[in-house]
Amino acid sequence: MMIAEEMQMWIVLGVMALLVVGLVTDKFRPHNLFFGATLILMLLGILDYKVFLTSFANGSIATIFVLILITAGVNSNFNILKYLDKIFTQQQKPRWFLFQMMGMVSLISSVMNNTPIVAMMIPYVMRWSKKMKIPPAKLLIPLSFAAISGGMITVIGTSTNLVLNGFMESKGVEGFKIFDFVIPGILVTLAMIFFLITAGYNLLTARKNPIDFVKENLKEYLVEVSLSQNSAQIGKTVQEAGLRNLQRVYLVEIDRGGKLISPVAPEEVLESTDRLFFAGDTTGIVEIVKEKNGFEFPKTERFNLQGQLEIIETLIPYNSHLSGKTLREAGFREKYDAAVIAIHRNSERLRGKLGEIRLSHGDLLMLTAGRKFQKALENNTDLYSLGIKDQLGKTPRWKATTLGVIAVFMMSLVIAGFIPFFIGILTILITFLGLGLMSQKEVSKNLNLDLFIILGSAVALGSAFIETGGAKFIADEVIHVFSAYGNISLVIGIYLLTVILTAFITNAAAVSIVFPIAYEMNQALNIEASAIYLAIAFGASCCFTTPFGYQTNLMVYAPGGYKFIDFIKIGIPVTIIYSVVSLSYIFIHYQMYSS
Repeated sequence: MMIAEEMQMWIVLGVMALLVVGLVTDKFRPHNLFFGATLILMLLGILDYKVFLTSFANGSIATIFVLILITAGVNSNFNILKYLDKIFTQQQKPRWFLFQMMGMVSLISSVMNNTPIVAMMIPYVMRWSKKMKIPPAKLLIPLSFAAISGGMITVIGTSTNLVLNGFMESKGVEGFKIFDFVIPGILVTLAMIFFLITAGYNLLTARKNPIDFVKENLKEYLVEVSLSQNSAQIGKTVQEAGLRNLQRVYLVEIDRGGKLISPVAPEEVLESTDRLFFAGDTTGIVEIVKEKNGFEFPKTERFNLQGQLEIIETLIPYNSHLSGKTLREAGFREKYDAAVIAIHRNSERLRGKLGEIRLSHGDLLMLTAGRKFQKALENNTDLYSLGIKDQLGKTPRWKATTLGVIAVFMMSLVIAGFIPFFIGILTILITFLGLGLMSQKEVSKNLNLDLFIILGSAVALGSAFIETGGAKFIADEVIHVFSAYGNISLVIGIYLLTVILTAFITNAAAVSIVFPIAYEMNQALNIEASAIYLAIAFGASCCFTTPFGYQTNLMVYAPGGYKFIDFIKIGIPVTIIYSVVSLSYIFIHYQMYSS
């Protein structure tokens, strides 16, 4: 199909606009949107399928996945949580704790994927806050912000930097080296930490932890039903009594003489003294008592599960396969050996029949779990438990030592310039596998196909954006508006465009849109290439004003009981500080103040 060149440009611009709208509205999964956009352009003959295929062979994408696997290997073999009580203050000094915690998290995030780091730290931070009687909301936003800024200390600290590197290399531009971000990254991190432990601390909300509200108000979540005297249901299994697949409610737990049975298996036999606890729509529970012979509401107030019922908080992360499914469709009870008693979204409890609610990333699930629950979570990336793991399998000392020696040796060779960075980290990953510290199952669990599609498609879209002239068209308009004020204003313009896009769509999507524009600007003007691309990198990670701009923000959103306004209150001043420091470094380092 032959389409005029000018028409091709407008089609690409239209497809990019639809992609942004789709990402903002969150009606479709991101990988479907990216793949759909590239497929449309290929069908119209605008994007060559060979360009599409080679986009997935990008070295930076391979680097991202190797780093993800290494992070998963470290997380599953080495439990640093047991050392944290010795590292962090055990006194009621929240600002000092914040300084210690944010410093450590930002340092680790500079070399590891920050999502599992935050997932690991949330339980510890919540336990510390409970122990010290400090609202967790005072600590969880700083945890996320530290992970974000720490990721900017090195080029490998966040996948966004590597995606940008991939775009640069695809256009023949020399990519950033591993430590090119060190000085600006450390500066923005220190500035942000200083603000959050001083004036910013007072801007952090002090909202109550959602799980505490659930525990204190169990009667709002569970309804007790008992068996009447000489009930025909005594001796029947739960399945035979018709208590499976109920409308609007489900059986969560049985209290049998002080022994709690949860989740309740279909073959569990009912006994005369059993107290049955149901979750869901109250009217549905009333119907059970009315329609099913042998059930009744207790004649006296006996509800007292506090202290007995263990409620576990779990979080649905970004790109979870549970997102978009109901609990029933996901086979949640069978898969995780757990029963959900409440779902919180955007800090609000969702009402109605829990089994029919479509789950979404960021949802906080309160559940009671059986013996197989912890085993079900192993190598699972669809659900994060916010409880601290009791123990991990002990890694033999010789294996840990061997891995450490090889890792240090490889990274020394990388820093000295003897081998490429990718070869160094690939050797470390192979060492993990060779020592048996990672299984094939763990590797497959952590290879996110959705992310692979997004990254490869983003590179292909960026190429189409440049080749059809769409990027040049927008770049010319940006130059026309800002050029009268010098190169500094152009860099600020690109930075602000990236920040705005990042607030509403994924970081990779923001980079895929802004990079082609910046590339064409750099071709037309005498601007230091590294300066403008560094501005894109810092802009793409400037995600402090909304809970949805970055996945670690979304991870702390529900556990902290935050409202949207809480991120705006603290995020705006942090964004200003982050932007002023990062842009000032760029202007001074590249001597742009004289242009």
